[in-house]
This record gives sequence, structure tokens and C-alpha cells, in this order.
Amino acid sequence: MLHRAYGNRQRTRWALLAGFLAAAVVFAAVLNLLVRREGGKPLPNAKLLRVASGNFTGPLDTVFKAEGLGDAARAGISAALARSVSLRRLRREDSYSIVFSTAGALKYLVVAKDLNNYLLFPSAGGKFSVSVRPVEITAASSAASGRIKSSLWESMTAGGVPPAVILDYTDVFSWSVDFLTEVRGGDSWALAWDYKSDPAGKVLSPKITAAVYNGVETGRKAAAEYQGAYYDERGESLRNMFLRAPLHYRRISSYFTYKRFHPILKYVRPHLGIDYAAPAGTPVSAVADGTVSFSGWKGGNGRLIILRHSSGYESTYGHLLRFAKGVRGGRRVGQGDVIGYVGSSGLSSGPHLDFRLKQNGKPLNFLKIKYRSSGGVSGRGKEAVAAAIKALSVQELP
Repeated sequence: MLHRAYGNRQRTRWALLAGFLAAAVVFAAVLNLLVRREGGKPLPNAKLLRVASGNFTGPLDTVFKAEGLGDAARAGISAALARSVSLRRLRREDSYSIVFSTAGALKYLVVAKDLNNYLLFPSAGGKFSVSVRPVEITAASSAASGRIKSSLWESMTAGGVPPAVILDYTDVFSWSVDFLTEVRGGDSWALAWDYKSDPAGKVLSPKITAAVYNGVETGRKAAAEYQGAYYDERGESLRNMFLRAPLHYRRISSYFTYKRFHPILKYVRPHLGIDYAAPAGTPVSAVADGTVSFSGWKGGNGRLIILRHSSGYESTYGHLLRFAKGVRGGRRVGQGDVIGYVGSSGLSSGPHLDFRLKQNGKPLNFLKIKYRSSGGVSGRGKEAVAAAIKALSVQELP
């Protein structure tokens, strides 16, 4: 899964670094704010301060108690902050800075959450006043390219591509490239993306504007964003009518054939579908938008789901362990929605999904059907897409 565990570690490390940098930036901003509150004059004894900062690794009360705040101060802070922020929604990525005098008196504190700085100042009666300052956001763009040696994840990470953008990149090409099985050493990639960043440099709201993957197995694939969707140079949508597979599987145990020896019935008969071997409980997804026409037990198929799609297509999912919640006759489902879970119900020798596809009642070999785009753009949209892909070509490796 593109070394997703490694990616999680990277996200944690980046979050901690961002928290540290954010604390420094917030502290400087608070000092600046206080100077303005004093009419632009330097604060007396401004250097006689001690700052405690960190991230919310637990409840606010527990974290602030560990920083030395007393019961009354914690109660006042919680009461004041709760009017603007849900204290239960404070997470590890949210940070704080507490400023004390060298004598230990609380001067003020800042809580940074959801692109806002919440500044709290002690006031009379043990209460706190709250001032909200939005974090300054900067819009920017970036581009990168590289060649794969061991994995796409490692190559793109080494090229400075943020983890979230790498995952978005694999989503862009998910209908045309299988990044689990088709990646080869020597394949190249390139992409451009827009993003926003906070003063600490944390990347926010990244959006890929153009992307290319050039592989030995896949050939060259190119895409550019237009009005929230991705299209190739011809203006055809990268979103295929069908997913490449209805699940993440270990292997194909039986292929589409008119002559297959049945492992249980012990005679040769047609097998007009694909058997995907996978552990029991593996989620099964709808390969296309459609409507549930049947969900229930059906003889040797065991627990079976039948979906009806456009253009006369029909897909079936057999031997399921169970159905997803709410999947029943008449229910609309979207491409990629989980509809059931791999099992071994009915005439089955082990956990697998028996997947079949028909068009107007005729069985089709799902592994050999041609790519069917889900739509396209023309005119200015097509020109914009082609121009974005052409502009990215200068980033591509030969």
C-alpha cells in the first residue's frame, strides 16, 4: 500500500515539527500583539518571561496541569475557551503556548487550532478574556519529478512531495495504473500542485493541477485538473466507468473460462467470472455506480449481491460473508462504495469473491473489457487541460 505505515510515521514527525515551529511563530505574534496593546511601546521587563509550549497529547485540563497551572486557572481557561472551541476536539496536531513571568505568574496563553490562534488573558475574578486571530495563510504552487528505484512512495518522498499529495497522486491514476503490481524500477513521474501554507510551513489544502506517470507496464499516463475532475490530453475523463478490481486481493484463483473443473462438484463446467482470493472479511466495493437489484442468499452463490448499471451492465458479487449495512434491493450505490465482505458462503472451497459482469445478459471477461471513460470535456476545458499537461512536460524525465 505504498508503504503507508512509513507515511504515517512521516505525518507524525511533520506534525510535531510543525507544532514546534508554530509555537515559536505564535509567541512572536503574541508579543507583537501585546506591544500594539500598549500603544506601540516596548513592554517593560519583556525579557522576564518563561514560555511553555507543546501539543495536546491529552485532555486540556491534564496537559495544563502538567505545565503547572492551578485549579482556578485551568477552570477559567476551560470556561473561556469552551465558548469558541470544543475542548473534546483538541487533538495532537493542535498546539499551545503558555507565557509566565520568571516569578511564575501566568501572563497569557495561546491555543492554535483549525487555522486560528485563540489568545487568552487573565482578567478580574479569575476569568479569562479570549481574542481570536486567524492564522495567516499563503497560497503557493510547486512541482517535482523523479525516477523510481524501489517504490513510488520513496521516490516521491525523496523528491520533496508531501505525503498527502502522494496519496492524491495515486488516486488520480487509480483507474489506469495499479500502483501495487505495475510499478517498475526506472518508471518516472512528474506532477504540479497548488497549496496553501501557514507561517510554520505546514501544507494545507493541496490540489494536484497536472500529473504524469510513465511506466514500462503502463505506458505514459497524463492528467490535468479541470473543474474538480481529471482529464487526459484528449479531454477524456480519467475516471473509468469500472474500477480495476472490486477489492484488494491476494491472487486470482479462477479466471473467466468455458471449461473449468469445479473443485467441489468435481466436473467441468463454465466459470463465467473471476475468483479473487482474499482473506475473509476483506471489503468488497461496487465497481461502478448502480442500483442494488438483489441482495440475499442464492443457492450455490451463497450470499449474493447483484448491481444494475447504465448501458445494460450488471455485476454480481458472490460467496459473501455478510452485506454492508443498508445494502438492499433498490439502494443506490456509488463506485467504490463498500457493499459487502469476502466470505465462503454457498458452494465454496475457501474465502474468495466470485465476481461477474454482464452486458444485456451476455457474460463478459472483466479482465479484458476495454477502458470506458465516464465522460469528457471539450472546447476551452479541453484546451486548458492540454495546456496544463504540456506545461508539466518540462518537468518530465527523459
